[in-house]
Amino acid sequence: MPDFATYYRDLAEWEGSTTIDLIAPWEATDVESISNDFRQAFRHEEFWATPLLIAPGISNQSIGNKIAEYFVRNINLRLRAFQVQDCSGAGYPDKTLAGQTDRRCFAFELKATSEFDANDSNRIVLTSSSQKLRQRFRPPICHLLGTACYVLTGTEITIETFRLDFLEPTTQVNVRLEASVSQKSLARAGHRSLCIDAAP
Repeated sequence: MPDFATYYRDLAEWEGSTTIDLIAPWEATDVESISNDFRQAFRHEEFWATPLLIAPGISNQSIGNKIAEYFVRNINLRLRAFQVQDCSGAGYPDKTLAGQTDRRCFAFELKATSEFDANDSNRIVLTSSSQKLRQRFRPPICHLLGTACYVLTGTEITIETFRLDFLEPTTQVNVRLEASVSQKSLARAGHRSLCIDAAP
């Protein structure tokens, strides 16, 4: 199983891009200050005491998106040294964590799940293309994964646990190469195709 640094080096070759360090090791002082700020913000009574209301029958993907919006909106009211910000554009990461004083930015990905299970081997997709990282960040780039663990009761969601993972160059990752197409690319492709209408 490769590590994160090896993945990004291989990815540069696959993409035909210049090899640069797209993941850097964390400084202990940054880990401590981020951990302390999120700990005090998340434990604030008003944060976990106010549930998120959702519509009945909402999909799991929609739940995840709503939890992310709710979490960012509320945690930012209570963070003192950092702010979670949107990272515009498609791809990884969805967010950045920015320092309030030095404006340093860390790559921040936010996930939601009903529980964190140390024995759960289901994939948590982080990244594929390096384009957004290359455009939005300059080395050294530190990566942070946040996981909001929630309880759904009827139409009320309560975030009961929040986990931060400070990803390192040595963090092991699963790699699955994917090929994709679009209807546009299929329509313009040179291969043979067949489209059949139901009516003669």
